[in-house]
Amino acid sequence: MAAAMASQGERAVLEEEFKWLLQEEVHAVLRQLQDILKEASYRFALPTSGSGGAFKQENFVLSTSSTDQVKGVMTLQGDALCQADVNLKMPRNNQLLHFAFREDKQWKLQQIQDARNHVNQAIYLLMNRDVNYQFKTGLEVLKLMDAVMLQLSRARNRLTTPATLTLPEIASSGLTKMFTPALPPDILVNFYINLNKLCLTVYQLHVLQPSTTKNFKPAGGSVLHNPGAAFEFGSQRYEVSHVHKVECVVPWLNDALVFFTVSLQLCQQLKDKISVFSSYWNYRPY
Repeated sequence: MAAAMASQGERAVLEEEFKWLLQEEVHAVLRQLQDILKEASYRFALPTSGSGGAFKQENFVLSTSSTDQVKGVMTLQGDALCQADVNLKMPRNNQLLHFAFREDKQWKLQQIQDARNHVNQAIYLLMNRDVNYQFKTGLEVLKLMDAVMLQLSRARNRLTTPATLTLPEIASSGLTKMFTPALPPDILVNFYINLNKLCLTVYQLHVLQPSTTKNFKPAGGSVLHNPGAAFEFGSQRYEVSHVHKVECVVPWLNDALVFFTVSLQLCQQLKDKISVFSSYWNYRPY
């Protein structure tokens, strides 16, 4: 009898704790998540003061300490590269080539645009309730956290996982038509985001003669192709002879990745607290 009453008392305490969690702590966590993700969203926008929300332009020098074969100076404005100057020293004769974006061209970095859209979708999910809304079940909270975590994971993955492209896809990209003077047929370039870095890869090619006895096997999709990778474009076969990758850190991308990690941890912690209640005496809050 006493044990049964004690059990009922413990259950009553548990139910009160769970009620407080749904009514108070969940909302506190949601507000915290909104604040963090608004900061993340602001990093992607980077509006300049007094400019009507226009994106600030930032200049970056892309280079490596190990070689001076390639150097790039890029101007990033939000999710667009609006200026790019590339110097390439040819290894055969040390000839210096210079290419720059045409003045009427800019290159959208789809990874940044997609990541920002996923962040804004997560914010919408968190705010899509009246301020006085009360959660009634643990399942409702778990579903919301899962939906928010899905958007945050997609945002993070867009920055941490560059697209895999075949060499013909790079060759036919609109990026190749943006430079003045025009890129020679034996040069390919690609820009992408990898974690918190803006990366530029330059591929130098040589033509494979029709009479060559070398076994031709086209390379598949990859983030970075290695020397020796072969492909066919138009009526010509090429092989990659040299690869140059230069990069630089974009500080606000690093901030955004930190915000994603902290937000995902908060979501998981709230999910864990909800789940604890289901482990006591088969207690099912949902």
